[in-house]
Amino acid sequence: ADAAGGAVEKPTAAPYGSWRSPITADIVSGADKRLGGIALARDGRLLWIEGRPEEKGRMVIVKEGDKPVDVIPQEFAARTLVQEYGGGAFAVQDNTVVFSNYKDQRLYKQPTEIGSLPVPLTPDYGAPDVSYAGGVFDPHFSRYVTVMEDRRTSNLNPATTIACINLSGGDIHEPKVLVSGNDFYASPRIDQNKKRMAWIEWGHPNMPWDKSELWVGYFSESGELTKRVCVAGGNPMLVESLAEPKWSPKGELFFITDRESGFWNIYKWVEHSNEVVPAYTLDAEFTRPLWVFGNRSYDFLGNSNHIVLTYRQRGTSYLGVLDCDSGLVSLLDTPFSDLSNVVLLEMITSISKVHLQVSQCQLQR
Repeated sequence: ADAAGGAVEKPTAAPYGSWRSPITADIVSGADKRLGGIALARDGRLLWIEGRPEEKGRMVIVKEGDKPVDVIPQEFAARTLVQEYGGGAFAVQDNTVVFSNYKDQRLYKQPTEIGSLPVPLTPDYGAPDVSYAGGVFDPHFSRYVTVMEDRRTSNLNPATTIACINLSGGDIHEPKVLVSGNDFYASPRIDQNKKRMAWIEWGHPNMPWDKSELWVGYFSESGELTKRVCVAGGNPMLVESLAEPKWSPKGELFFITDRESGFWNIYKWVEHSNEVVPAYTLDAEFTRPLWVFGNRSYDFLGNSNHIVLTYRQRGTSYLGVLDCDSGLVSLLDTPFSDLSNVVLLEMITSISKVHLQVSQCQLQR
């Protein structure tokens, strides 16, 4: 009996691992929301993916405001199953968002204004057998270019391509394949000024962090890729892992590779000589492994020759600004130790607003 004379309940003995814990899976998984990729609408508002345990893990596109609001309706979820891990489930241009819906894996388009309804862009195959990820808007041909994974023939070895979907008409058509022939593709990126597209590809048995290739294709007047150049990864004597190709406002192609040092550093392609030159090298990682689509480790600072970047060194993330003319990086002071997904918006006052997704939000000590 206890001090008050009442009976004390004796603990129940149970085999190891079978006892009931007061800490349930729902308590652990519901402790916090998960944040995904970010993008900016034309009005300067930030959009992001929010994973909600209280809604059975539903991934919601949320828009910044005085109070954050949901962009997509309750019956939709922005999540793709490409390569199982997904990522890169939505993209924004001006005030239009295109996203992959989890239930049927179709692409939908809708305005970012609250209350708008999604409109399907891709066919209904009767099952979620075709998925899309890492897409971008094509400014030259009014279409959406994306990685497409087709599991209709085989779930074990699905066909992966880079395909495009028409945005100008109201009719739904089968996506048109632009690039095919390899096992995997990622990061189609289109130059705003000229009709060029860069992308990453790799094949079995490699993973993207083992060996991959960076290609650039040139569009014809009809939107076909008529000429292709292997920028990096094609030399059998130089095994490298490529990531995050991105066209600068001046039309130069930047990307990340681990050539020579083994660290993922930032390089640039010199088009007229088909030469690859370093933009900045350091014994640090300037990107993350391509488990999911949509990594954004750097962005361009307006029309200047500066890049805002993140890198990870000895377990800590750093944020800095690279002057491409001098090759020097100026570090910015932040209280966080884990940073990812850099998106910049050039403000009217010429002061740039930097949006960061902060993972884990651990303060540096």
